Parts: sequence; C-alpha cells; structure tokens
Amino acid sequence: MFQSKMAVDRKALERLPVSGIKVTSVKIYPFDTSGIGGNVRAVANIKLNNVLEIKDIKIVYSNNGYFIQMPSRRNRHGEYVPLIEILDKDLYAHIRRMIMDEFKKIVGEEG
Repeated sequence: MFQSKMAVDRKALERLPVSGIKVTSVKIYPFDTSGIGGNVRAVANIKLNNVLEIKDIKIVYSNNGYFIQMPSRRNRHGEYVPLIEILDKDLYAHIRRMIMDEFKKIVGEEG
C-alpha cells in the first residue's frame, strides 16, 4: 500500500513544471505498426510554454511497456542520431508523463 501511494505521488510530481518549463499542449496521432512488425503505436507533438514545439516524438511499445523516443535522423554512416536531447531527467519525466497521459486518454476512447 505504501508503494502505490509513492507511485501516485511520483506521477503527480511528474506532471508539475520543471525549472519553469511546462508541456502546454500535447497532440497524439495514433497508428499501429504491429501488423508489419513495428512497435510504434503513435506519434506525438508537444508545445513547451507555448513557445517551442517538438514534433514526431514516437510512442513505442516494448516488452517492458511503453516509452517515448525523441526525434532522430539517420546520418551518412546509417546510424540514428537524436535531433533533440533532454539533459534534465526531471524535464524528461515531465514530458514523458504528459505524453503518456494523453496517449492513454486517446487509446481508451478508441478502445
């Protein structure tokens, strides 16, 4: 029982702004690539403080559950390099929580 209360408190904390940066808008575009062997379940676009927009954040399903993958591109050596790196782990947790909350709402509505 104590751990579940801590988990709820951690999730509530992850919804709060970090260093004045807050996710002010989340748009989810769900689709399912499992039919072709993919693990991407949706793409998200977010706005931070209504002044910065990050597009094409992937929501990916793995054996350990869902996670988000920031936008990346392939370099000339065929390796994927991130276009955006979030250096503050609390800000990353805030972004992840806001995206996953909205994703769960959308998926719940669709079935």
